[in-house]
Amino acid sequence: MNFNAMRVYREGGKRVSRIVAQTLDDLDPGEVVIKSRFAAVNYKDARAVSGIGNVIKRFPCVPGIEVSGNVVASTHTSFREGDTVTVQGGQEFGIRHDGAYAEYVRVPASWVMPIQPGFDARDVVALGIAAYTSALAVEELIRRGVTPDKGPIAVTGATGGCSSFAIDMLSSLGYTVVASTGKTGEASYLKSIGAAEVIGRDAIATGDKPLEQQRWAGAIDAVGGKPLDALLRTMKKRGVVCAFGNAAGETFTSSIYPFILRSVSLAGINGNHPVASRGSAWARMARGGDLRPRHLDKICFEIPFDGLMEYCGQVIAGNNRGRAVVRFA
Repeated sequence: MNFNAMRVYREGGKRVSRIVAQTLDDLDPGEVVIKSRFAAVNYKDARAVSGIGNVIKRFPCVPGIEVSGNVVASTHTSFREGDTVTVQGGQEFGIRHDGAYAEYVRVPASWVMPIQPGFDARDVVALGIAAYTSALAVEELIRRGVTPDKGPIAVTGATGGCSSFAIDMLSSLGYTVVASTGKTGEASYLKSIGAAEVIGRDAIATGDKPLEQQRWAGAIDAVGGKPLDALLRTMKKRGVVCAFGNAAGETFTSSIYPFILRSVSLAGINGNHPVASRGSAWARMARGGDLRPRHLDKICFEIPFDGLMEYCGQVIAGNNRGRAVVRFA
C-alpha cells in the first residue's frame, strides 16, 4: 500500500521537509495502524515543518503531534478495525517517532485512545492540545482565586489558537477579557469570540518602570518574552499570570518587585498530556461542558494535506489566525 507522508530530513546542516510516497514498512513500528482523517497544526508543528529550532529529535521523521482517524489494523486486543481513535500528547509522537502528517500512522497501542463521548474525530483534534492547554490555564486562575469580580483578564497572542480558545472560555464564564495582539486589524474577530477590548501588544504596559499601573487580575500569556514582563509589571495585587508560550521569546527579563510588593504569581502551564490523563479540564470541553468553546467554528478551519507546508510558513511569519486542522483525503 502506497500513501503520502511529510518527512523532515537533515541535509547539509539544514532541516528540509517534503511530501514523499511511503509504505507501512517505512513507518516506525507499533501495534496499531490508523488511517488518518484529521491532524492539528500547532506552533510547535509549524516550527518542525519549517525546519526551525530543534523540535524534531531524529531524522528523517514524520512531524505532527495530534491525529485522529480509524484503525485499519491492530495486533493489540484493545483495538479493532474500524475503531475511531486519536493520538496526541506525550513526548515521542511526531518528535522521535513518526507522527501525524501521513495518510497512515503506526504507533504503540499505549499511545492510542478511543474518542470519548462528547467529541468526534474532527473536534477531538480541532480542540486538542491547544484548547486543553487553555482550559488548564483557566482552571489554574480559578483555583488561585481569580474570579470575574476581581477585574479584567489579559490574553496575549490573542489571534493564535490557544489564545482564541482562552478568550472564548473566559468570556463564557463571565470574565472581562482584554485581548492583546500585534494584529489589531483582527479586532472584529476577537470581539466575536468574546473579547471585551482589543489592545496592541505594546499597550499592555504604558511605561518601563518595574511596577506600572495595576490593570489585570489575571493573565494568560501565550508568547513569553517582553509581553510577559509587561504583564508582570501591570498585574493587580495577588494577580496570577499563567504562561505557556514562547512565540515572542524563550527568555524574559523582569524585576522582583511584582512578586514581593504585589504578591503576583507566575504559573507555568504544560498541556502536553495524553488524553487518558487529562482529567477535568478535558472533560469540561466535551459537548455540554462549561469550557466547550462556543465559537469553535470561528476559531478552527480546515486545510488540505498538500497545503500544509505553505500554511506552516504562514504560522512562522505570523500571518495566521485561529487553529488549522488538516483534512486528509
